[in-house]
Amino acid sequence: MNKIAKYIGISIAFTLLTSCNDFLDVQPKGQLTEGEMLEDITGFEDAMFGVYGKLATSNLYGENLSWGLVDKLGQQFGYDNPQDVSYYLNRYQYTNQQARLMTDAVWSNMYNNIANVNNIIAHIDGISEAAQERKLIKGEAYGLRAFMHFDLARLYCIDYRRSNDNTLGLPYSFDFNLKNRQRYNLYDTFTLILRDLSKADSLLSDDNDVTYDNTFQRDYHKGRVILFNKYAVKATKARVYYAMGKYTEAAQNAREVINATQNFKLNTSTTIDSIMRFPASKEMIFGVYAADRSTSIRTTFLRSTGQGNFTEGRRDTRSLYETDRFTALSSDLRYNAFYRENASGASSSFSFIRLIQNDAEATRGVLKGFVLISLPEMYYILSESLYDTDKTEAINLLNQVRKSRGLGNVDAANVATRELFEQEMMRERMREFPGMGQTFYALKHYNRSFTDFRNIDTYQPSDAIFKLPWPDRENEYGDEKVYKLQN
Repeated sequence: MNKIAKYIGISIAFTLLTSCNDFLDVQPKGQLTEGEMLEDITGFEDAMFGVYGKLATSNLYGENLSWGLVDKLGQQFGYDNPQDVSYYLNRYQYTNQQARLMTDAVWSNMYNNIANVNNIIAHIDGISEAAQERKLIKGEAYGLRAFMHFDLARLYCIDYRRSNDNTLGLPYSFDFNLKNRQRYNLYDTFTLILRDLSKADSLLSDDNDVTYDNTFQRDYHKGRVILFNKYAVKATKARVYYAMGKYTEAAQNAREVINATQNFKLNTSTTIDSIMRFPASKEMIFGVYAADRSTSIRTTFLRSTGQGNFTEGRRDTRSLYETDRFTALSSDLRYNAFYRENASGASSSFSFIRLIQNDAEATRGVLKGFVLISLPEMYYILSESLYDTDKTEAINLLNQVRKSRGLGNVDAANVATRELFEQEMMRERMREFPGMGQTFYALKHYNRSFTDFRNIDTYQPSDAIFKLPWPDRENEYGDEKVYKLQN
């Protein structure tokens, strides 16, 4: 069977199987059914496709953790209308009922999918066939468990670099059941994430070819850019170490991805059409297939052209991309590829068109999925990790991304000090990642004041903004004890 058709079919089946037993809808002593579909290697492959399909749903990376909830918290987009939940997300009013439903849904759906991964890990060694495929699946499963826990930590915990031994981390899930999960402090949470990534790294050591395969035939060794491949593991390790402030380790892992030139390469053309969206040819390290999101994106971003009447891009978009400095030899290709300016009297608004540019594209179904990790991020992590020890290389890495986007070198004055460099990196991330859900995490990492999408209100960094509330039922039913990890 075609891999994509299998991907979709199994994801629907998994959604039906698991939605009735949502973690937050039942008493914590409930028990999910283990071992479904896991009698042979085909069953495990189908189970993994189900996990990826779940990642692509609207409650996770198909909306909330990409262009939806998280990018509105990151002030990339907004809807200045108190009748819409975006209004409250842009203002970090997490007590709003609609906003709370969204943040609770991310938590419950992520832990639900982690349980699906745990089911695979628990049973994969129970079959003896297809040794190489079993190794790949087990590596992906450990990697995805870490990947999902890490994004939960980025959303629901304080910044790691401001934590101590008493800082609450996450309930880390190892099992496929609804029992209370043990809570760990934030340090141990990150230790567990890195342990899972190390296991994945070892299991996927031979997973060297992850190039995009247009055919997506039923071959678990091909088209692995839509599976959690070896380089997705290394890129996630780079993210984790960067979040921890461990720049030596972050640099090492980011450089390994950048050096895998047989798989990845920055754009070299005069347009960026091929990397505007999934599969972002040569720049996508990991993404999920999702061909059913076109309608919701069109409705969100393209339904009107007046301010406050649709979800619009930042109102300072021209300033962000420095359009007044564009020349024949230096202009940011992302500006026109990602946004359409709508003139309205003396003011303008910006429609986000990176994913879908018009109704015709939505009808044709040009959107096939979402990029979750991309190559420019590895350049940014490596650049920032090297700034204090090799400023010249750090700036050169930033300039390589700028060149691939049609720009000349960054002004030396803008990167003369660490503080200025980080300010420039924040702006660069905002220019590169609209629609990818990364800006909120950058705001949290840099921990500086920032303006809202209207460029009117200024927010000071705080845990009230950067730490999303845990679901009430997790606090009600969860194990309140904070466990110490045993070495």
